[in-house]
Amino acid sequence: MLNIVRLRVLRELYHRKTLSAVATALSYSTSAVSQQLRLLEKEVGVPLVEPSGRRLQLTPQGLILVAHAEQILDLVERAEADVSMSVSQPRGVVRVAAFQSAALTIIPDAIAELRRLHPELSVEFEQGEPEATMPSLASSEYDLVIAESFPGLPLPAQPGIAVTTIMEDPLWLVMDATIADGLDPSRDLISQLAEAHWAVETAASASRTWLTNQCRKAGFDPKIICSSEDVSVHLRFVEAGLAVAVLPGLSLVGASTTTRRFPTSGMQNRQILLTTREASSQRPAIAAVSAAIHRAATSYASGRISEN
Repeated sequence: MLNIVRLRVLRELYHRKTLSAVATALSYSTSAVSQQLRLLEKEVGVPLVEPSGRRLQLTPQGLILVAHAEQILDLVERAEADVSMSVSQPRGVVRVAAFQSAALTIIPDAIAELRRLHPELSVEFEQGEPEATMPSLASSEYDLVIAESFPGLPLPAQPGIAVTTIMEDPLWLVMDATIADGLDPSRDLISQLAEAHWAVETAASASRTWLTNQCRKAGFDPKIICSSEDVSVHLRFVEAGLAVAVLPGLSLVGASTTTRRFPTSGMQNRQILLTTREASSQRPAIAAVSAAIHRAATSYASGRISEN
């Protein structure tokens, strides 16, 4: 009979590509991962992996088995969900991941509510960007992931992953009051910022691409003084009067009262998305955490994010 743990190792290798990545995800040693793969090959009687450069790739037989492994592990998770649904109160551990601005706003509010409503339920949170956390959701490292989607850059669809929009987060052109006071609000704002310094995200990000295009339409390239994936760094530069930036509303919660914000034209909102595996979404514990995250997001969308 095939071993469920070893099937999970094979699936992780298919998704993560390297033994070291599988070992990290499953909290194994690399040698333990190799041993589990060898034992699985012994169980099925054929090679399941083969060298490909410095990595391992699945053989045709390995690909056949991993397709079945996806279905088997999905059924196991659905069985666990059915058992959990027979319990009246949500309990157990739910693992959640989110990017920084959601981690600073939505997540603490949701966890505080859950502690009051469901004391037998525990949330383990980890901060991470969707590029890293979404694959980990598919491989069951997380139960829920908060992701984001910018205009023109939708979140790629993944089989077995349910995606729900929990809020629209407005995108603002943000600057210190001293800079804002020198602008004519009746004219295009970007065209008046040719001499300004900018805090931006790293290359190829949606907000940076939008900004660069808008500046070039106005006849100049933005003068970049700060490049960082951390939007709180952008905000500190803005509050110090060193830069202007395009920032989402969640990242402006608690910003200095001297910070001014103006709507962006052509890049209105990013979507905040809650994602989970369809097989486990009905587990009472996961459903309770999802509901709390929804309520926290709704609170920010309806009243806590507003134009200065």
